[in-house]
Amino acid sequence: MEYSYSMFDRFALGENVSAFSITRKLVNKWSEPRPNESPRTRYIRIAHVAQLSGFLCILGHESHIPKLPRIHSSHEPYIFSRDQMAAVFAASDRLMLKCPRHETSISAIPTLFRVLYGTGMRISETLALRDMDVDLEGKTIFIKGAKNGRDRRIPISGSLAEACDGYRFYRDLHTCQNSPAYTFFRSHKGHACPRRSAYTWFRRILSEACIPHFGRGMGPRLHDVRHTYSVHALAKMVEDGLDLYYALPLLSTFLGHRSLDATEQYVRLTSEMYPGLIRDLNAVCGYVFPKTPAP
Repeated sequence: MEYSYSMFDRFALGENVSAFSITRKLVNKWSEPRPNESPRTRYIRIAHVAQLSGFLCILGHESHIPKLPRIHSSHEPYIFSRDQMAAVFAASDRLMLKCPRHETSISAIPTLFRVLYGTGMRISETLALRDMDVDLEGKTIFIKGAKNGRDRRIPISGSLAEACDGYRFYRDLHTCQNSPAYTFFRSHKGHACPRRSAYTWFRRILSEACIPHFGRGMGPRLHDVRHTYSVHALAKMVEDGLDLYYALPLLSTFLGHRSLDATEQYVRLTSEMYPGLIRDLNAVCGYVFPKTPAP
């Protein structure tokens, strides 16, 4: 961040800026794409200036706050089959039983992956869950401080509630009494499970389950479990006869999306995963796959 603000300072000096404000013209010039600059680098560069403009506005110096550009990922989600997800759960259970190191996070991993697949939560949301957020009697999970700033409460199945209850009992039995963490998922030493540990175990579980990994940036990624949940959930709702006009808003709410735009990608992924549903999907979802008018 210091380097980014240093760059902007030099840029402002080059533009002969002397006032304690940031104009729209200055922001637009700063936001122009640069040669060989990745979309993410440009996003961060603009975001830092947006924060600075907001701070100046608070101080009373009217400044233009730029709109952040959208980052389009080129990664094609990997959708696990139901058999592959069963293999993932079985592999995580085996690894936990074989692991002799009780100070690791492996005891939390089998339930962690079941929560990811059973709710479609992001890994950051799952690892941030507190004990008070997981209501096993009411069979709900409360997600606070989500990505889009929207708190939400989602229901969980009876089998997932049982898995969470079994993990909590085992965790409390083996975790040190003076646990420094209040998160639901902890290591035996009482520390919150780090994201890096979850990714490390994910790669080991893929190998144990005989699911190939195609290399860094190629996947499958841990985030693809969320995509898999979305496709499987949408397919199940359509198979059960729920109109897609109703299914999409439900799925969007569960995922914590701001709008249906971010959810519509799962219509295409579902139709590719389950070709038998294509006719039904096209019948009610022409707005997702618009037809090109004849010339």
